[in-house]
Amino acid sequence: MLKSVRTFLGILLLGVLLLGCGDVGQDATAASTGPSPNSSATRASQSPAATATTAPARPFTLPKDCDDPRLAAAMGALIKGKKFDKRYDSADHVTCSWGKKIPTAGVTIALPSAKPKYKDFPEVEVSELSALGVEAQSGGTEIAVGDRTLYTQAFVVSAPQFRLTVDQMSEERHDDDLREAAVALTTWLTS
Repeated sequence: MLKSVRTFLGILLLGVLLLGCGDVGQDATAASTGPSPNSSATRASQSPAATATTAPARPFTLPKDCDDPRLAAAMGALIKGKKFDKRYDSADHVTCSWGKKIPTAGVTIALPSAKPKYKDFPEVEVSELSALGVEAQSGGTEIAVGDRTLYTQAFVVSAPQFRLTVDQMSEERHDDDLREAAVALTTWLTS
């Protein structure tokens, strides 16, 4: 963090120096009548983005631990009462799974380069996710055998720096729980 603060201050100082030295060579009459159309002050007022200095975006890293309290809290009702089962990971994704028997729940956090787990689901509109600038998809399957039904559902969030999949298998639908977990995890991962 100290390195990013130093970098930010260095960029800010460079910007101030460039703005202050941009009009070297103008004569005194131009300085007394205001900035010329080609001066840096005029260009800066025409383009606020040119003067805005932002800290460099932090690189995205996959979570190191499925026991992270933020991860467990975000999964909320989906993992309530289920014991942690397994962690599967590779260089481009990590998957945490809860429950050995149905019902089960899981979350996969992947880099954009990872092969998508689900890709043909319809897009859904979730205002909290739209506000974060990410896309969402939701879908699943339903298998009925006699008087019992098994639901496999997934909620997928695609962001520029990661892809998130929250899924569950249960005899009950968990649409709201999947959406809430995806919103909470996306908020955490984008902050």
